[in-house]
Amino acid sequence: MIKKLNVNKICFIGGGAMCEAIVKGIVGSGLIAGEQIAIGNPTQARCDYLKEKYGVMATPDNKAAIADADLVIFSVKPQVAPVALTKELISCMKKEAWVLSIMGSVSLAQLHEYAPGYPVVRTMPNTPLAVGAGMTAICCDDKVTPAMQATAEAIFGCCGEVALVAESQIEAITAISGCGPGYAFVIIDALADAGVRAGLPRKLAIKLAAQTLAGSGKLCIESGEHPAVLRDQVTSPGGTTIAGIHALENHGVRGAFYDAVQAVLARSKELQG
Repeated sequence: MIKKLNVNKICFIGGGAMCEAIVKGIVGSGLIAGEQIAIGNPTQARCDYLKEKYGVMATPDNKAAIADADLVIFSVKPQVAPVALTKELISCMKKEAWVLSIMGSVSLAQLHEYAPGYPVVRTMPNTPLAVGAGMTAICCDDKVTPAMQATAEAIFGCCGEVALVAESQIEAITAISGCGPGYAFVIIDALADAGVRAGLPRKLAIKLAAQTLAGSGKLCIESGEHPAVLRDQVTSPGGTTIAGIHALENHGVRGAFYDAVQAVLARSKELQG
């Protein structure tokens, strides 16, 4: 993994939570200095906050932000893209620049329509980037150089884990890791509620549930074991855990996750038109 980004200036178009998480990671890890980052965001108060906290240049003027940027990161919401990523704005980009997108459900082909002729990297990150524990899938078009790919991997590698994938896998990845934190928070909330019902204080119940999910995920990754093997290690014959798992299976927990993923895929197709 590279220790310094080989770019003089990065521009983010869109200064929301995901943008901030990435900026926090790359500035905090020393990959690039805050003054080498420009952020275009429509709200002046948000710009002021980002400038004060990370030492970046932030402005409501997207043209000023994008000027002379080596790397332009599209970090607006997909529904805002047609308004934000105008031909007039893209005409202000350097000819040698390249594009990285974190916009969910926006394909490489669509990105090429926004930025014709530019190399494009499409990514699917998730919100745990904000605490350095994200999961980001990366796919590149055929104009992306090895150096550009390495830069993309470094940007997201300082915020969590990365995986290089084919674009055909991105929608399924969105349904698993992109939307996955939402599923995890539902599980944490439900477990905490169950703990409160069992007599635990709310704050303790939430901590128990959240740390258990976090620790279980870490154990699965670091051990390299199949989750079924790890489940068997905590499931004694005739014991309490298998009783709990039996109850979950009776309520169709597996089928619920299958349906959740399929629902995301269906909705993603609708959003793509």
